[in-house]
Amino acid sequence: MNDAVHSLLFPLFTLFGGVFVVVGVRTVLGHRRFLRNAVRVPGTVTALRSERSSNQSSYSSTSRSVVYRPILRFTTLDGRIVETASPFAANPAPARVGASLEVLYDPADPTSARHAGTGGSGTFHGLIFAAAGTLFAVIGLIGDVNMLR
Repeated sequence: MNDAVHSLLFPLFTLFGGVFVVVGVRTVLGHRRFLRNAVRVPGTVTALRSERSSNQSSYSSTSRSVVYRPILRFTTLDGRIVETASPFAANPAPARVGASLEVLYDPADPTSARHAGTGGSGTFHGLIFAAAGTLFAVIGLIGDVNMLR
């Protein structure tokens, strides 16, 4: 590669890596804050909402697939019945309609709820994002330092 490409490429690696680290850390902290405040109650999956999800594939420019988002119904500790969509969707569906499960919800906003079985995924995804960002940032910084020599 020529010097013009290097002079642009490595700072971009550093920039994007830094953004990935910030997003990853925010995801982990937000998820841990949710878990710290969440209340665990029994719930039921009342429906599965099917949604289209765009996935980038190395074999095609864009492939469309269907994911399923559980609709959770539970009763808060103060007796309110809440029905809300889980923030997590997957294929295959993470639960079947009618399934009993534990729900974690935020007492300040009961519509912010999720299946307790997905409790660690926010931390895991945030750490993966931060690790990838760190790798990109380090590659960019090494390239930047080598360009200065």
